[in-house]
Amino acid sequence: MITHVLDTSALLAHYFDEPGADQVDELWSDTSNHLAVCVLSLVELKTRLTMELDDPVEIERVFDLYINHLTVNIAVDRWVAEKAISLRESVEVRLPLFDALIAACAQKESAILVHRDPHMADIPEHLVPQIRLPEKG
Repeated sequence: MITHVLDTSALLAHYFDEPGADQVDELWSDTSNHLAVCVLSLVELKTRLTMELDDPVEIERVFDLYINHLTVNIAVDRWVAEKAISLRESVEVRLPLFDALIAACAQKESAILVHRDPHMADIPEHLVPQIRLPEKG
């Protein structure tokens, strides 16, 4: 059973040792946790790694580590799409489509969403429980 869904921002905070990296590390260290990512995070992660790193070998190593070895991938299906619509309607701020779909993946799994995006924090906790990491600073 999946316990936590990591938003791309949580993966990046961990890799780049930014604020919140220690919290993500603690989640991985606790063997009772089962961590997952929405498949859409694959696109976001690869894009950001390519923007930030010059070494293609390191990009592939990091991508493979986070996506294939440390987490389970959650597919986006019709249920997730419909819940993302509802989540977007539940907040007063603009909730980007990818973030709504990632949050809906957490909701589908009854898992805790781990992120550092201020707009995701506006999603009601009773819909999607969350751990909000500190902002980048």
